Amino acid sequence: MTDSDYISTLSYDEKIVFLKIFCCLVRADGKIEADEISFLKDIAGRYGIDNNTVVSIIKEPRINYVDEARKIKSRQHALQLVKEMCVLANIDNDLADNELDIVIDSARAMGIEDNKIVLINRWVLDSLILSKTGEIIMERDNG
Repeated sequence: MTDSDYISTLSYDEKIVFLKIFCCLVRADGKIEADEISFLKDIAGRYGIDNNTVVSIIKEPRINYVDEARKIKSRQHALQLVKEMCVLANIDNDLADNELDIVIDSARAMGIEDNKIVLINRWVLDSLILSKTGEIIMERDNG
């Protein structure tokens, strides 16, 4: 199973849970970056969620991400959610404390151990570094 094959195993409701939690992460640091919006649009497209649904989720005033996370019962889905949250939280190169709180609280609500959260985040950071290094090596770095 490739990294993104998990999407086909998610129910529609689980995809909505993922998006709701991602929206909480995007709002967490008080500033919404273009990279974060791009991530949301990309992931919604990969999930097959229409734009109207995404917009209504973004506009939801209060989302209880811990309650939403508890809806994820599959450990594999929970691990994928933690990974995607780590990608999103690190996408702007600034992991804010409140973003980290959302990742940790959501992961714990799904029964994911703290050491596993650390390992997943380290893997995500290493992947981002390798990707950036590849861009530099291939002279695709724009700054």
